Amino acid sequence: MTASFRRIDYSLRPAKHAERKMLCDVFRRLWPFGAVENYLYVGFGSVWFSDFTIFHRALGIRDMISIEQAAGAAKRIEANKPFKIDIDFRASNHVLPELDWERKAFLWLDYDDPLSTDMLLDVQTVANRAQSGTVLVVSVQCHRSPMIAEAERERASDATAIDAVERFRQLFGRDRVPSSLFDDDLIGWPYGALSRSMLLAEIEKTLAARNGMPDQADMRSEVVCEFEYEDGAKMTTLVVVFYEDADANKVSDCGFAQMDFLKAGSKLVRIPVPKLTVKEFRQLEQQLPLAAGTALDCGEIPPGEASQFAEMYRYLPNFAVIEGS
Repeated sequence: MTASFRRIDYSLRPAKHAERKMLCDVFRRLWPFGAVENYLYVGFGSVWFSDFTIFHRALGIRDMISIEQAAGAAKRIEANKPFKIDIDFRASNHVLPELDWERKAFLWLDYDDPLSTDMLLDVQTVANRAQSGTVLVVSVQCHRSPMIAEAERERASDATAIDAVERFRQLFGRDRVPSSLFDDDLIGWPYGALSRSMLLAEIEKTLAARNGMPDQADMRSEVVCEFEYEDGAKMTTLVVVFYEDADANKVSDCGFAQMDFLKAGSKLVRIPVPKLTVKEFRQLEQQLPLAAGTALDCGEIPPGEASQFAEMYRYLPNFAVIEGS
C-alpha cells in the first residue's frame, strides 16, 4: 500500500471530503443495530486522520484503530493523531484477523492502489468474521490497471507477449474475472465497476462458505451505496452492510434509500466537484434547500455547475479565501 500522504493532502480533496460526509450519513443510520458511538472504527489514518476526526466529532465514536504500513513515518504519524487513536504499524492482513470481532464495527479499507489479491484477502477476513450490523467500506484506485502498462512494456520488445486482459486473469484467477473482458474494462469507470463487482463477489463467496458451517447463523450482505470520484486519480468505493437473517428488518429500518445523495433506483453516486468562485458558491448556497417546484437562480453561473452544487452542497467542503491588501 503506497504511503500517499507524501504526495497527497487528503484534507484538501473536495470529492474525498464529500465521500467522508456521505459515509458519516451511512454510519449514522445504523442505530437500529445499536448506539453508533459504541461501534469500533477501523481505518487508514495516514498523517491526516481526516476520517477519524469527522467520525469522532459527528458520531461520537471513541474506540478507533488506524492501520499504518508506513512504519518509517511512525513518529510523524503518532505526532499528528488528533485523539486517543490506537495505531498498528503492521499490514492490514496481519491486523484485521486480530480485531475484536465480537464487536460491531465500521471498517474503511481506503486503499491508494488498484485492486489486488491482498485486498481481496482482507475482504475475505472481514466477511468471515463480521458481526451483524457491521459496515465494510472498500476504496480502490481505478484510473488504469497496472496490467496495461506491464503489457505495453513487454510488447515493445516482444510482439508475442500476453495482453493486459490475460495478465489480469492470471493475477486474480479465471474464476474471479468475467469471461468477456476487454482492455477498455481496465481503464477508468469501467475498471471501477469491475473492481466493485469483484469485491462484492468475494464477499458473497466468503459468506456462502461461512453459512455452510455448522451452528452458524446465516449472514447476508447488502450493498448500501457505491461511489465514483476523481481528485487527481479516479477512485471507486463499495459500501456493504452485513446482517443476520433475523436482523433483516433492522436493515430496512436504517432507511439507507432515503439518504439525500442517493437517486431513486440507483446506489451508484458519481461525486462531482463543481468549479465555482467563492461568490458563486455563496450565491447558490443562499437559495438552498430549494422548496418544491422552485427553480435555482443561476445568474451567470453555468447551469450544469449550479445543478451539481445543488445536489451535493451538504457534503462539499467550505473554503474560505483570505487575501492580504
